[in-house]
Amino acid sequence: MSWNPIEPGLFQLPDTAVNLDYLIYHQVEEGETVLSYTWSISPADPNPFTISVDGGGVRLQAASLSGLFKPNFLDYRDGDQVLRASDWSEIPPCKDLVEFKPSSVSQLDYTITVTVMVKATDPFTSQSVEAKYTNSWTMVILHDYSSGKQKLLEYMRCQL
Repeated sequence: MSWNPIEPGLFQLPDTAVNLDYLIYHQVEEGETVLSYTWSISPADPNPFTISVDGGGVRLQAASLSGLFKPNFLDYRDGDQVLRASDWSEIPPCKDLVEFKPSSVSQLDYTITVTVMVKATDPFTSQSVEAKYTNSWTMVILHDYSSGKQKLLEYMRCQL
């Protein structure tokens, strides 16, 4: 009984990574038939992944990992007031940015657990038997801070 991928770490990537596509599956042995796959992921939120299941395995995909690391805060000037926002989307265009504190979280760790149900024929009794196998993989997303830097540059170069 073996799994693909073999390594316990599925990936370690920066939050700038795009077009992720991983297939996780049980390598069937002679006489085995896959009945079903199930999966769970931890933590469940934030979950940037699209996960699908078919007879070939569990496919984990993500078009992008951006947006997972929200700033701690953003202070901006609106007239005579300094207001605080928790994300870039909350700041109106071309406002004076007073202070920007990036996320204090430097990485997110996920675990995906996959279970496969297989049917096999016992070689001694010729009877059909079902078996369940479970395995887990870790995924690490590293914050490289370039998305916050890029947003900061966009606000500093603002033109209406």
